[in-house]
Amino acid sequence: MRTGAAELAADVRRQADQWGGWVPDVLFATSLIGLGDLIALLPREWRHVPSVLYMHENQLAYPVRKEFAANDDRDLQFAVTNAMSMLVADRVVFNSRWNMDSFLGGIDALLGKSPDSTISGASEVIAGKSDVAWPPVEATPGSREVLERVLHNVPVIVWPHRWEHDKGPSELLETARSLRKVMDARWIILGEQFADIPEPLSVFLDEFQADILHAGHIESRADYLQILASADWVLSTADHEFFGVAVVEAMLMGCLPWLPERLSYPELVPDSAKGLSPLAPPDDPSGVRAACVEWLSPCLAGRAVARIEQVLSDAAVEST
Repeated sequence: MRTGAAELAADVRRQADQWGGWVPDVLFATSLIGLGDLIALLPREWRHVPSVLYMHENQLAYPVRKEFAANDDRDLQFAVTNAMSMLVADRVVFNSRWNMDSFLGGIDALLGKSPDSTISGASEVIAGKSDVAWPPVEATPGSREVLERVLHNVPVIVWPHRWEHDKGPSELLETARSLRKVMDARWIILGEQFADIPEPLSVFLDEFQADILHAGHIESRADYLQILASADWVLSTADHEFFGVAVVEAMLMGCLPWLPERLSYPELVPDSAKGLSPLAPPDDPSGVRAACVEWLSPCLAGRAVARIEQVLSDAAVEST
């Protein structure tokens, strides 16, 4: 976020001669860039090209890593960079309503922390040019056999997260212990692993070793989707999630949602799929699975890409 704009602009300038004076119809940037810096550093003839900013996260709601910030103090420069980029952009697209609401709800207070600031109403300005478009997810919806399959006698639960503290491994451990007091379960633990495994996850892997069907990253995309299709439930314990691709993939492959009422999760499931768990299963599992697949259809790759392309096209047309 500090230097990426200069690097991208330098790439453009190096290739500009090969393009023979070509100028794009629209600039499409992500939230990990200072859009104003990028536009200022681009060739002069590019500087009036309309721009669309895609917010796949926002630095106002991004969790603080305690090892990098004493007393949970946040480096506000990153959130301010997001705000300035949004003010510069012609259109802003958030990947979830939670992402949009969490930023717009706090940006005025953030900018007000500057004692000399005369900026006011930034949230209204940004909201006026903002929309939500779920990101493309490349997962084939569950087949009829997947959607209509009968739950296992012992529920199979997949936890599809990175092995990091912001994905709630402590809550995973507590949840598994509570469930074990009432019923048996089998566990599939997916996601990227790092050298340092959070302690609660290490305890979980040891304590529930006999109940774990698989633990670890799966390299093959096909194998990954197949193991999702073998589970009954997808569980999230995340404290940080701006959309939730892994959970969406699991639901598209036929897993019932066992999700908290926080972050982006409430908007990812229809009403019929809220508040479910192995302790409170639906009366009609196949109906709920089908409802989830239908609800999530806007994020299927073809439809989601078309939606984003339409935003880009509209931005280009509006500038002419």
